[in-house]
Amino acid sequence: MTPESRAGSPEEEIFRDALHRTTDALPPLPDLVPDAIREGERRRVRRRGLAVAGTFVAVTAVTLGLALLGPLLRQTPDTEPAAPAPGPSITRPTPAPFPDPTEPVTGMPIPAPSSPPTATPPASPSSSSSFPLWSPPPSPPSTMPPTARTATPYPGATS
Repeated sequence: MTPESRAGSPEEEIFRDALHRTTDALPPLPDLVPDAIREGERRRVRRRGLAVAGTFVAVTAVTLGLALLGPLLRQTPDTEPAAPAPGPSITRPTPAPFPDPTEPVTGMPIPAPSSPPTATPPASPSSSSSFPLWSPPPSPPSTMPPTARTATPYPGATS
């Protein structure tokens, strides 16, 4: 077609007619979309399967490697443990032992037993507090016989 030809000219009609006659003998083109979708799904499934298999192989290899090499990596009786690094000690000093409260103290009078102070409830108790603000300390268990506790008589006590 030349640029001088116009739409609807006899030359254009002859050209279109020739194109239609040529393509009428060909079969219609197949629809490729379903095949392309199916192939894409297969590729995705294959890729996921390979990723899962690769992860399984890696985890299995590490587990078996540790199981087989574990005894070799442990310290054998022939080898000595490594010496600690030189430096300041991190251990805490041991505290001085507390005196045994059940032992009698020589040279000191035993104080008279007193009743523990009672806790006074607050003026406006809050609903969030489920225990008193102050409670007396627990008394130590007495394992001494009563005669050992009264070795030093109290002033005014009868024996």
